[in-house]
Parts: sequence; C-alpha cells; structure tokens
Amino acid sequence: MGRVPKSGLSGLGTHAFARRGSALILAVVLTSLLALVGVLFILTTRIDRMATSATAENRELNLALDTVLAQIQELLVADLPGVGGNQAYYDYPDANNVWLASGAPYEAGGVYFWRQISNVAGLPASQTQNVRIRVVGEREPIGADPNGVETNAGAAGDGVGDARWFPVPGVMSSKGQPIYAAVRLIDNGGMLNVNTGYRFDPGDNNKARVDGRSQLQVNVLALATQPGRPATAAHEAALLGARANNTASPAALDLAAYEREVIWRYLERPAVAGLDANTPFAYTPFDISDELETRYRFILNQTAVDTRLENWGLFRQNAVRTPVDSGGAELHTWFRRVAGGGLDPNYAYRAVATTYNMDRILLPKTVTTDAGAQLRRMVNVNTADELTLRAVITAALAEADPNAFGVVEKAIQITANLMDYIDDDDEITVIAGLSSPYYGFESPCIYLSELAYRQTKDPDTGELRTSYAIELYKPYFEDNDPRPGDWKIVIDNPATADFELDIAWSGSRRFHVLLAENAAAPLTRDYVVFADPEEPVDTMPLYGYNRRTYATKTVQDLGQAAFEAGATISLQRQVRSAGRWVVVDSRRVPDTWITADGVARSLQRDIAPHKCIRRLWASEAQTSIPGLGNAAGNYIDTQRPEVIQAHPANKPLTNIGELGLILARNAYSIPEGATGAECLIDLRNPAYRRLFNYLTVMDPAQNPGIAAEETRIMGRVNVNTAPAFVLAQLPWMQYGDATPFEKARAIVEFRESRGPYRSIGDLMQVDALCALAFDGRDNQHGDVPRGPDLTPDTARDDFEERDLIFTRISNLVTVRSDVFTAYLLVRIGTNGPQKRIIAILDRSRVNSADDKVRVIARYPVPDPR
Repeated sequence: MGRVPKSGLSGLGTHAFARRGSALILAVVLTSLLALVGVLFILTTRIDRMATSATAENRELNLALDTVLAQIQELLVADLPGVGGNQAYYDYPDANNVWLASGAPYEAGGVYFWRQISNVAGLPASQTQNVRIRVVGEREPIGADPNGVETNAGAAGDGVGDARWFPVPGVMSSKGQPIYAAVRLIDNGGMLNVNTGYRFDPGDNNKARVDGRSQLQVNVLALATQPGRPATAAHEAALLGARANNTASPAALDLAAYEREVIWRYLERPAVAGLDANTPFAYTPFDISDELETRYRFILNQTAVDTRLENWGLFRQNAVRTPVDSGGAELHTWFRRVAGGGLDPNYAYRAVATTYNMDRILLPKTVTTDAGAQLRRMVNVNTADELTLRAVITAALAEADPNAFGVVEKAIQITANLMDYIDDDDEITVIAGLSSPYYGFESPCIYLSELAYRQTKDPDTGELRTSYAIELYKPYFEDNDPRPGDWKIVIDNPATADFELDIAWSGSRRFHVLLAENAAAPLTRDYVVFADPEEPVDTMPLYGYNRRTYATKTVQDLGQAAFEAGATISLQRQVRSAGRWVVVDSRRVPDTWITADGVARSLQRDIAPHKCIRRLWASEAQTSIPGLGNAAGNYIDTQRPEVIQAHPANKPLTNIGELGLILARNAYSIPEGATGAECLIDLRNPAYRRLFNYLTVMDPAQNPGIAAEETRIMGRVNVNTAPAFVLAQLPWMQYGDATPFEKARAIVEFRESRGPYRSIGDLMQVDALCALAFDGRDNQHGDVPRGPDLTPDTARDDFEERDLIFTRISNLVTVRSDVFTAYLLVRIGTNGPQKRIIAILDRSRVNSADDKVRVIARYPVPDPR
C-alpha cells in the first residue's frame, strides 16, 4: 500500500475543522433566528397589546366624552323655564347657571380672571367663580390645587386655562385609573350671526331698514373691516354673494326673500311642491364647517383649513396659529385678542361670530287664561285677544312685584289701552272688571280747550245778557272728526237747568266752537277766528284728508244753553258696545269767574303739542282774551313744561319697546298736572320690566308657512353674554356716543356690577340708554345727522325719546339662549392619553324633561400644527 503524504493528512484535518466551524455558525444563526422570531413574537404581542390598549383607551375616552356630554345635555334641559324647578329665566354666567362659562376674561391688578368657568361637576363656587387664568400646557399633568384658585385645564385648547379638571363620575379606565374631564360651555347667543345679520346704515332713507324690526339690521358687516372703519359696498356685495351661491344674482339682493326663505326657515331649505330636492337652492348660508373652524380652539386658526366665512370676513387676522405657551407678553396679547372689545386693533373677530344661534319666545311659566287656555309661548300683542293679553299682563305685573296692590285691575286697564292703541277702528274697548268696566283710550282724541263768556247787565232792568262759548280741540290731524251721535256736550248747572247737545263738527280740522250768542254781549265778531297755521298743505298724503273739506268753517249753535258758576261742563262719548256714555273730559266753571262787566273772558287749557292729556288750565285769576277757533296767544303753563305723547297709533307695534307709549291708567281720569311716569307704562319703573318676558311682536308664526306654535328665533343677541363689540352692532347703538361703544360698554358694565338682566326691560336701568331724554335735540330721522325717531312728532326730550334706543333694539335682543358651544377634554389618569372635541348643542326643540338636546355637530379637535 502506498504512503500517505504528510500534506494530505494536514489537509484532511483542516477540512474537518472547517466542517465543525460551519456547524457552529449554523447553530449561532439558527439560535439568532429563533431569538429574533421570539423577539418578533414578543414585539407583535406587545404591539397587539398596545393596539388593544389604545383601542380600549380610545373607547374609554369616548365613553367619558359621551358621559360628560350627556350630563351637559341634562343640565341644559333642566335649565329651561317650566321644565326644571324654579329655573332662572335668563342665561348668564352666575350661580343660577353654573354650567355656563364667561365668554371673555377680565383684568384686575394686572392679573387676568374668568368671572365664571363651567361647573358641571358640583364644584364649590370658590373654584369656579373669579378664577385666575394661567397658561396650561397641552399635556400638562394634573396637579394638586386644593384651593382651586387657578385654572388647571384648557378645555378649548388655545393654551390658556379656562376650566378645572374633575373626575368623570362612574367611569374608570380598564386599568382602574380615574378619567378626568374639563369643560367649557359658552353661549352662541352672545355672538353676531353671520347668516341672519347684514347691515345697519343710519343714513338709509328707508325707515323700514332702520327701525329695528329685522335681524338683517344687525350690522355683521363690522366683521369685514378693521375696528372703527366703515364697511364698503364691496364688503356688502361679498357677503350677499357668499350667501347666494357666490353670485351677484337678483336673489342675492332680495333681502325679503332671504329673510323669508333662510332666516325664518332656520337655515333649512324650504320644500317647494313639484321642485326636485337636487335643484340648486338660490341661497347658500354659511354652514357647520364655517362654525367649527370659527370655534376651533377658541381663537386658533387652522391654517390648513379655509372656509367661505374666512374668505369674506377678517377672521384670520388676530387669530393665533399655535396655543399660547407662556405668560407675560404672550398672555397679554391673547387677552387683547379676546377681551379687546372691538376697540383694540388686536381684537379677534372669530370669538364673536357664529353661523348658528337661537332663542325662543318662551314664557317664564305656564299661564292659564280665564277661558282655560294654557299658554307657553310669549304673546304677540298685535294679534292676541283680550283674555290672552289680560292673563299674561297680570302674570308679568305680579312677577315683578308679588305684593303689589291692584295688579288685576291695572292689567285690565293696560289691556284695554293696548288694544285701542293697536286696532284700526274708533270704537273704545270695554273690558269687564271686578266691580266696574274698564275703558280703553281710542281716537279721535278730543279735549275741552277753552271756555269763554261775555256778560253785560242792563242798567235799567238789571237783566243779564250773556254769550257763552265752548271750544273743542282735536290735536292730531290724522284723527277723524267725531262720528255724529257719538259725542255730546253736557252742562251740569248747580242751580238752573242742565243741558245736552250732540256735537256736529263744523269748524276746522282741529278746532270746533259751540256758541250761544247774545247780541248784547257778542263774541263772534271779535273772538271767533278759525285759523291753524300748523296745518300742512299736503294733508292728503300725510294724514288722509282733503283740506277743502273744511273750506267753510262755522260755529255750532248752543241754542239756549248756558253755564253758571260751579257748573261742570263735560265732553262725553258713546261706547256703543257697552250701551253707555263715558266722560272723556270735563272742566268746572270757577265760582267767582263770571262777572257782568261786559269784558270778554276766557279760561284756557294749555294745548301746546302733547300737553292736552295733562289737563293744565289757567287759573281763574289769569285774565285771558278769548281766542276761539285758534291757538294764537293761547295759555301755556311754563311751570310744567313736560310733554306726554298720548295718542293711539291705530296700527300694530313695530317694536315691543313701544309699550312705553301705552297709557297705564284710565285716560279719562288723569289728574291735573300728571307726569309721564304717572300716566304711561314707564319703562324705567321696575313694575313693568317683566312685561318683556311675556309680550312680543317678534313672532315666527307671522311668517308664511310657519306653524302657529313655533317659538324659535335666529340671530338675536343675548344681552347677558354679548361683549360690547357685539352689542354695538345693534340698530342705533352707536348713535350719539361721545366715546366709541359708549352705550354698549355701559350695558356690559351694568351687568358686571349688578348682575344679570332678567328681562330685556332691565336695560332701561342703564342710564346711557336713556340719555336722549336730556340731550336737547329732536333726534328725528330727517335731522343731520339722522336720528332714531322715525315719527314726525315735535315732542323733545319726552319719554318716547328717552326710550328710543331701547325701542329700536328691543326686537333683536333677548336674555335667553338655546344654542351653545361645548369644549370637552377628557384624560385617563393625571398624565395619560387624552381626547378633545367641540360640540354644538341646540336645545331649541326641547319642551319637556323627556326631550333631547340636539347635537348639531360633534367634532374631534386635531392637534394644532
């Protein structure tokens, strides 16, 4: 056998070693692969566990949000008048509305505070009222704050604390951790509704566009310009176009159609028979996407989102892109954006604009009429019947002062006067009272204005020869002549025969003279002159009568009538429906006035404009020359200059604030010298302030196609929550302001110092709103500058002028709201996962405890980028 070479042995050993090394590597690789598979398995298990945990956490957060949202909805239902027990009628952030947060902060000593933050968890008031604001990080751990003097949560998400954490009751995480929530609930009624408002131009010649009757007169155009700068025609066109398919179509300019088909349809497209639902609608109001962008994190702007509303108004300007992350200058700038009041150039409009708000004409409580009808909605004074008006006026007076005496009787009298002020006939309203009937105050308004006589004595026979005259005055050109057979003069003489004579008007439009003439003591030749220089030439278009009808003016013969010392001369009017006569005016002849000296004497009433109702007669000691048939040289009481506009308009009220023009007492028994406060529904008198919670002229049912029981109204402003900038956009609210937003700021300051407005009538306690009673101006719409007085009266600084600003805004303001924005933030544990949403809540269809609040939108809030 051959020898094996040495080198071959050596190679064999090497190959064996190599085989052993490969096996080792293979083992290592396999082990590594097994380890990797194990790790992957563990990672997969952990990822699955994490995903499962995240899913569970998300589910738990959603459950917490659902729980808190349901709790808020229950609070909103229970807060409604007539649903909860003794709920406050108004919505204002206070102890009666603990769930409602203040819309804007305030500053004190260089520190910023919320007057109230939302409390839906029963926290003590010390932790939710006058709470100091601090900056709160997006995921700042929940720390201990036993005193609760600062905000420790940011529900809205703009980086500024606006809430306090609380544990969600009955909800725990799967790991046994508590789930916390923070809530901020604000009122959309304190904002300008960009879908219902439009423009207010005091210089508009069309009075129907400046009288405060429509939501379109709320000046939302202010949102398109810098503070203090007027809107332009381009701004107007852009708004109208945006709400009408971005076109300059005729529909865009048809405001009446827009009001009818959008505002009074509550942004819901009206169904039209035979019209396909897919057919484009003429109008495109701003929608929920605009609302959610505007509400996003309070004043943050999502730069990746552009809405139609942002493209029209100045909503990106002064908004911030990222949350506030430090105090000092950054927090100060935030405060100016939120609380600048419209005067600060940094003011952020997105905080005061909305596309959707609502309130309702609900009564504070159910009222039952004498006929058994149950009333839940406010009563339209222009359409209501006697029983309905009586019931709600009685309830309003009793609510204002439960201990007041004679409430029922006063309510009956106001009802009668109100009905006669509105109706278009000349029949006095009669309402049966507890012991006697009550009579309304109806046109024509006619007064005894002058008594005159001239008496001589025959020197031979001693016979008295006397002429007697009675002048009647009808102050208002628009009043018709008295209907024959319905008016009469009655002379009740204490010693001689009484006398009655039906009045047959034969003088001028406003003056009528009844005369018993004795040739030995004549009056006609020297003292009867029919003249009325105040009568305009164009009486037909102004007052509806032809001047030529009165071309021939004559006195009415009194025949053998005479009045003597102590006689009572009364003007009586027949009330046909009651079958009786009512004394509408009277005057007693002074005891020592008649003297047989041949001198013609006159006893005159002050018939200066708007003073007849006050019964201001000259004293018998004052020598007056008769001026029958005219007012030249007539007596004027300079010591009592106050005027009272007391005249039935015989047309529906335009504004509910016109209640201040209605007499509160019997017009025919007003004492001499009575003031406006003693005669009228004095809107500054707290006794009448609750009338505005029961009476209205803003009635949805007056619009075509709207159900009689409808109560919802879009676009009004809640005076309890609106900032000064919003209030200043109401009609005439900037008229005569010495400083910007003077009246609007006064409204805010009043509620902050004295508490909420429980009725819009409480606005009349704000002195700045009543300043036109002392400005020495007529405030007529024809003046320069144009004023808010749209009637052609000549009464300066009277109650009507005092009430003008309130009257013009009275249809467009409220003390209630039904739509709110809820900012909700929930978190697992003190520093775990969290979730944030915005919800738009509408309770305008809630009428009982069983009804549900509508969630108009529920939107997860993305992180700011």
